[in-house]
Amino acid sequence: MDTALMVGLAHRSALKRRMDVVAHNIANMSTAAFNKERSVFRQHLMDAPGAAGTVGGKIATVMDHGVLRNLEPGTMIPTSNPLDVFINGRAYLTVQGKDGQTVYTRNGRMTMDADRNLTLLSGEKVLDENGQPIQFDEDDIDIHIAIDGSISTNNGERGKLGIASFANEQSMKRRGSSLYETDQAPQPPENMTEFSIRQKAYEGSNVNAIESMVEMIDVMRAYERASKQSSGYEDMRKNSLDKLSKVQ
Repeated sequence: MDTALMVGLAHRSALKRRMDVVAHNIANMSTAAFNKERSVFRQHLMDAPGAAGTVGGKIATVMDHGVLRNLEPGTMIPTSNPLDVFINGRAYLTVQGKDGQTVYTRNGRMTMDADRNLTLLSGEKVLDENGQPIQFDEDDIDIHIAIDGSISTNNGERGKLGIASFANEQSMKRRGSSLYETDQAPQPPENMTEFSIRQKAYEGSNVNAIESMVEMIDVMRAYERASKQSSGYEDMRKNSLDKLSKVQ
């Protein structure tokens, strides 16, 4: 493949990938505890073809290296729901995925299912510090969630939210919009200085709408410029070949 065309194609591919990530961020501006992401690329060097099979230097292109999450907490959004919680500090709620696996989330919007289990709004059961579902009795009222995650009602203690932290949050794999899975062993917060729970609130998305829209416009313009450059080069190449074909 022509070197200039190959570099141009790599550039546009990288811009398309970046646009996909920005669009995903914008689509989740209202998703609880969603962390915005950005594309990460790395430089790839390859030998440039030279005369008679020799190497004519190096060509630099870009390759998709992955996605990096912004771990800054989203805005705390107050509610009137006593089951909602906001997590201060780098910690996660432990929940049971719909496939039975243990997953983690900072999404503290919660409710009760038909069996009075504490669940996320999306249906996953919230687990206690022993990995068991948290269940309420029919006559439980005055639900209180303390800053350490302990849950109590008018009838006494109902357990304690399972809270976990991880050494490498960036390696956690997203499942859906705000659930994460990982092979890392969860570490309980060592003391109350590492995290605290705020009842009747939850964490919003940390996506900034204006910044994301500006970034989307920048990517669109960059893609247009890259497309025009490739088209211009292709036209020049065709004209050159046409002129060469007419040389007597």
